[in-house]
Formats: sequence, C-alpha cells, structure tokens
Amino acid sequence: MAAAPAFWDVAYAPNGSAEPENSRFLRLHPAPVVDETHGTVVVLHGGYWKNKFGLDDAYGNAGTISLGPFFLARGFSVVEVEYRRRDHEGGGWPGTNDDVLMALKRIAELKAEGADGDYGAAVRSLRPDRLILLGHSAGGCLALWAAHHLPAPAPVVLAAAPVADLVKGFEMKVSDEGDAVELYMKQSPAEGLEEYRKASPAALLPVTFPLLLAFGDADADVPPALVRSYAEQATASAPEMVTTVEIPGADHFHIVNADSEAWRQAVVPALAKIVGVHFDARAAASLMSP
Repeated sequence: MAAAPAFWDVAYAPNGSAEPENSRFLRLHPAPVVDETHGTVVVLHGGYWKNKFGLDDAYGNAGTISLGPFFLARGFSVVEVEYRRRDHEGGGWPGTNDDVLMALKRIAELKAEGADGDYGAAVRSLRPDRLILLGHSAGGCLALWAAHHLPAPAPVVLAAAPVADLVKGFEMKVSDEGDAVELYMKQSPAEGLEEYRKASPAALLPVTFPLLLAFGDADADVPPALVRSYAEQATASAPEMVTTVEIPGADHFHIVNADSEAWRQAVVPALAKIVGVHFDARAAASLMSP
C-alpha cells in the first residue's frame, strides 16, 4: 500500500486554479492521530510580502516549517496558506489580503464537501469553528487583518513579530531595503492614508478576538518597538482580549521555531492558556505535552 502523501495542495483562486504562478493554494496536512481534532491551525508565513519567500522556498517556508509537525503531533489539524505576494499579478494590498480571506473560506468549504481516503480524513479533521490563525512577521499582519474581517466564531490569533502598524512600519523603513511596506501598499501614507487605515491592524483596533502577541527583544527584522507600541494600543483598547509575551534574547525566528526555548517555554504556555479558555482544557493540555 502506498504511503499517504505528506500534504495536499488545494487551489482556492475563484477560477479553481492556483494562478498566478502557483501562488494561491492551501497546503492541507494529514489528519492528526486523535479521536477528535482539538482545532485547526492556519499558518501564514512572512517574508515582507516578497516573492522569494513562501512555501517550499529556500528558507524553510520563510522560517515556519517546524510549526506544522508541532501542532499535528498534539492533535491539531494544520493548513498552511500560500498567497500572492507583492510582485505577483494582483498581489500586494488589497489582493494579498483578499487571498487570505478566500483561503479561510475554502477551508470551511472543504469541510462541508467531504471526501474519501486519507485526503478525506484530513478534510474531516478541519475545525472551522476552532481556528488558530498563526501569522509570522508580514503574515502576522495578515492574520490580524483577517481576524478583523471574519464572521463568528472568532479565531484565536497568534501574531508572532507582526508588522502590525503599517504607518509606523513605513516610517521605520522596515526590511533590509527599507521599502517593504511601501511596495506592499503600492504607495506611501502621504499618497494614500485612507488605504493604510484599511490595511493596517493598528487602525482596526479594538480587537474582538483572543490575541497572543509574541516577539523577541533581539529581533533585528521587525523592530521590537513597533510590536511593543501595537501591543500597548491593543491592550488599552481590549485588555481582556490581549496577551503579550516579550521574550528576552529571542530573535525574529526563535519565536516560530518549534525546537527553540522561546517557543516551548514562552509562546506555547501562553497559547495553551488562551486555548484553555476559548477551546477547552483538553486542547490546552495537549499543547503542553512534550
């Protein structure tokens, strides 16, 4: 008997394709080996919206490749989302953001459609009613934005070093070249402040969903000051919804490396506490298992 595939890539573009350039698909992982899935983790990679970063890139899915196996081993189904980046036709704001909403809608559709075999088991393990949106860096911005636009039930959001304030990101010239936000938005704030207000999570506060913000104070990619400022605003606007974990000595990738101390000793316990409140104690305990 042939081994089950490691994953299935499912297109979600409106015409049923993954075009342009295979940039719009869900990566559906096999069903976790549990009686009932605790929830579904949706991973949104980062990379400052640059085309060179994505699933199957040279950088381990933009640094997030260890997260799927971590959650699968603990009874959560996993979907990774590929989306148009800034140099794809229609990518950048607002196309990239629209892709994320389409992908999340497709997850619910897959669950309703059903299927047979190993693929069918993976589809049945999806829990659109219990989503964890896990976004890293630019993906953190997308996860936050999407959560503001999703219907109930609200997802749990883990935003890891998110570019959560696009105006501040523009002003701070984030990314190696300093132009990541402007190229994603296709304009400066001076040229299109209203569009920035539509796209920037900082402009959409207060949050109406359980939110864990995690970042390291040694992050050289997304300035800790940017995340810290957003965390203060988010907490002030909805203190009961927001948990912030600032991890001493952690860099941009420690916080999404499932083998790191930052992940296991700081991020996971904070996430488990939120999951215990909004899912159940069994899901929380599973997250904390070794």
